[in-house]
Amino acid sequence: MMLEVKNLVKEFGGLVANGDISFELRQGEILGLIGPNGAGKSTLFNCIAGYYKPTGGEILFEGKDITGWSPHQITREGIARTFQGMKIMPNLTVEENVMIGAFCRTGDRQVAQKEARGILDLMGLTGEAEALPTGLPIAAQKRIELARAIATKPRLLMLDEMAAGLNPLETKEIIQILQKIKEEKKLTLFLTEHVMEFIMTVSERVIVMAAGKKITEGPPVEVARQEKVIEAYLGERYAKGR
Repeated sequence: MMLEVKNLVKEFGGLVANGDISFELRQGEILGLIGPNGAGKSTLFNCIAGYYKPTGGEILFEGKDITGWSPHQITREGIARTFQGMKIMPNLTVEENVMIGAFCRTGDRQVAQKEARGILDLMGLTGEAEALPTGLPIAAQKRIELARAIATKPRLLMLDEMAAGLNPLETKEIIQILQKIKEEKKLTLFLTEHVMEFIMTVSERVIVMAAGKKITEGPPVEVARQEKVIEAYLGERYAKGR
């Protein structure tokens, strides 16, 4: 099993943001995470990626207990993530932004540059390599952050709202890119998203959270039809359209 989360709890004072959450993620799978605002999705991501230390429970990556590890330790172990609020370095070129990720695995600038150029080609960003990212459209900036995460050579890639702010065409393109990198880089993907057409299209299995708890999981079509999911999040209109 690639990732195992066992009875995870995260409390902030008296607030339980994640309450007794358990799930598994298989190698090579694309797992989606959905739920209303305040459901605890970002907290769960932050616990797995090392930005929060869980109050209780365990997180196992390929059988190794990584509970409470720091973000840089977890990245070196093979888990990378993107952020809803993009963390692009505005004064560095696109290529240099991606090289930052590559330096996780090498101290050699030429090796990092070669790795970055290969990933930019995969992302369709070769023509923007020398540009500053802040002058590029949001869709391109999201690809840059994705490219930097891939440059760390993860086995598990966690994506936080990749489709946010994108139009339908850009969303379709990012889905194609994710499917391409999954195959070429042999990655396992765990993503959270509010754009339902995106997550329901790309995910093989979906976990639904509400009020800090996991309420169900399963194939997207089956999950979308469950009454408790409709009540908690999707709404009748989405369910009727499935």
